[in-house]
Amino acid sequence: MGLKPFMRPIFLRMDASPSGKYEVRNVAEAIQYLEYFWSAPRTVDYKRAKAICRSALDHLVSAESARHYVIAAAERAGILDRSANRATALIVPTPPIAARAWARATPTSSLTPSHRI
Repeated sequence: MGLKPFMRPIFLRMDASPSGKYEVRNVAEAIQYLEYFWSAPRTVDYKRAKAICRSALDHLVSAESARHYVIAAAERAGILDRSANRATALIVPTPPIAARAWARATPTSSLTPSHRI
């Protein structure tokens, strides 16, 4: 199973913490927060984020995909700590130049399967 680490942590609000923040560094911590510390209503966004995190633990989706779903659900619920999340964005390195050049040179149509019969 594994922890499935995120490239950058997510900072969420938590009343029980002395700092008022909960740092989520991997999928397992995201599930823990969602199950035990989520203080907002458990909406469709919450349920979707939790399901995607479980899928990430089963290697069905990437950890970064799960991270984005948790961020979206937390933002809609008003518990995403934007100031802490912006601060960590400054220390993340950019992708190598070769990877960026490949992404620009590869047409998106060649990445999607053809649905012809």
